[in-house]
Amino acid sequence: MAFEYPTVRKVLYSDNTSERFSRAEHVARERLEAESTFRTGIILDHGELFLAVPRQLSVAHEQILRKERRVSALWRQLPRVALGAYIRSLIGDEVVSSNEIEGVYSTRRQIKDALEATVENHAPFTEFAQLYLGITENNISYPETPETIRNIYDAVVGDTLAPECKLGDSLFRRDGVELYGAGGKRIHVGVAPDRIVPRIEEMLRLAHRDDIPEVFCAALCHFLFEYIHPFFDGNGRTGRYLLALQLARPLSQPTVLSLSRTIAENKATYYKAFKTVEHPVNRSEATPFVLMLCDLLLQAQDALIVDLEEKRDQIDRAYDAISEVPSEWDERERDVLFYAAQRSLFDLYQEIRSNDIAAFLGVSQAVARAVLKSLEQRGMLKRVSGRPLTYVLGGEGVHLFGLDGVAADRG
Repeated sequence: MAFEYPTVRKVLYSDNTSERFSRAEHVARERLEAESTFRTGIILDHGELFLAVPRQLSVAHEQILRKERRVSALWRQLPRVALGAYIRSLIGDEVVSSNEIEGVYSTRRQIKDALEATVENHAPFTEFAQLYLGITENNISYPETPETIRNIYDAVVGDTLAPECKLGDSLFRRDGVELYGAGGKRIHVGVAPDRIVPRIEEMLRLAHRDDIPEVFCAALCHFLFEYIHPFFDGNGRTGRYLLALQLARPLSQPTVLSLSRTIAENKATYYKAFKTVEHPVNRSEATPFVLMLCDLLLQAQDALIVDLEEKRDQIDRAYDAISEVPSEWDERERDVLFYAAQRSLFDLYQEIRSNDIAAFLGVSQAVARAVLKSLEQRGMLKRVSGRPLTYVLGGEGVHLFGLDGVAADRG
């Protein structure tokens, strides 16, 4: 749902009287000085960045928190293997979508490989994917210094930068940058190079304030980062990662990892909100931008709730299917078959590997391979690779769990 809110510019242009400019100025000043307004103290080109809190925003914030309870409840109903596979699928979608917004091509297979990569076995987008994985493992906190922002940026962009966009030893860009839209119209000018570090420090102080609701604060910081535009390229991907990192404090992992996909589906609305805040008449009021982001969060939650409800039902049917397995089957075979069903339902590529099964069962590789071989002979699993030993559900397994219509490869 979209939340309508009259910007100061709209107030101006809807007034046909000779006093429209003074009235619009009064509205802007009244909003800035209202007791309920969150002021940042950060002065931009057309005034102090601030957030008014109209009724629409209060409603949006309450709806986000209410839907979060539903998302979290559904999330807790999924078994452990399904949760791990689903998280990685969400990360794959998030990284691919964030790249796509900036015209960087990546596939879900690349992101899957990146999540499994090691220092010795590097894959494209490894650092970027691992950053998002760090959010889900709660081992990354929001940065406190400009140097940390630069380190995050290096991990985000990896090897995707054109030579002319690389920074070398410079913390941020050393030259000015201008952004142009359709028809060659200039739509934004990044802050002057000598102002980047002070602006980033302002953003970091804002991010760590505890007197602004966290969802609102995250939105304000996201706007400010893109306004600063500290790099020649990769600002969008870096900014959306920082947004996800900040939102991970008040919101659930699945919600946070669904936002870039929703932004990609509403790219025009997303970019328009930046321009709205920067319009001179609007006096740096960020309310329309925060409303936009809240609306996209609600859309992401709605889609997530539908998906999680469907997956919960699929898991319930999988439990019922396992109960129909002949009683003479080994318990390990039942466990591995249910493991394979969860991966088939939730994982990007539905694959299971012998080393994962060994860890899951707490047995040796030899025992794990024996169980997998037995299920393969029963037609429940199908081997797709020998190095490493990898399986997917076979024909009998697909039929048992009612997954005949599910594609073998979602990539």
